[in-house]
Amino acid sequence: MTNADAQTNDRAMTWAMLLAKWTEFAQSALALPGDDEGGRLKEAVPAIITLQAVTHACAELDQLDHDERSLGIDRAEILLRRNAAELNRIWSGQPMPEAIIEIVEDARLALRLATEGGSEWRSTHPAIVLPHPADLVAYLMEIGFAGDLFLPTPGVPMFEGSPIGFVRGVEPEIESAVFEAVGGFLGEEAPPERVPVARQVYRQFDFAKGGPVRDLVQRLDADLTPGQPLLIPVIVGGEPQPVPLPIPGAEHQKPVPVEFGPMDEPS
Repeated sequence: MTNADAQTNDRAMTWAMLLAKWTEFAQSALALPGDDEGGRLKEAVPAIITLQAVTHACAELDQLDHDERSLGIDRAEILLRRNAAELNRIWSGQPMPEAIIEIVEDARLALRLATEGGSEWRSTHPAIVLPHPADLVAYLMEIGFAGDLFLPTPGVPMFEGSPIGFVRGVEPEIESAVFEAVGGFLGEEAPPERVPVARQVYRQFDFAKGGPVRDLVQRLDADLTPGQPLLIPVIVGGEPQPVPLPIPGAEHQKPVPVEFGPMDEPS
């Protein structure tokens, strides 16, 4: 049996188990009273099951090719919006149970992971200075990479523990080649870790102390953060982006502490 066949069988078994669980849940809901909270729960069963299906389906979107994945994301967004609105209608004027709120939030998080999440490399070197990625970009274009890639600004030192690479939107058939190429460019043998959203590294300065004092790691979508962003988009949506040449002398930066924002500590 090939790996693809094994993955297909695993997904089929997962969906079979989920279907059995949802069927049992729907049947148990029939026994609920038809008034007040019981009636609302009975009415909410289709929306609850749909949102749980969205949550689990989003976890498998990376297994689809680019066009199918885009369609899947669009459908998940529609189902999430429609069924969350239905639950709000059912509990209009009444406090929604915490368990129902969690189901909605789980689906929202799963969709966010599918659309914004990706794979992140963190440096294992005390300090590393990376060159211009022109050769890496050319190779990724050659093998059909159509996602996003963020790398450090060429010539700028990055320090141990700092994010130094982020990739998302990798099609399954080229994933191993992409990870090997990016990891090789970064000088990292360990595989990347899955993260829910891209993170940026901000080099923060205190000129009263003579220069940089720390590198702060924050989510890319966080509120405006002071400092010099060190990671730059190298490829966006499969399109190469302009990348500056190394700044002479930048490689002499002395190490500074790498710190993470309150929502961004390493897992």
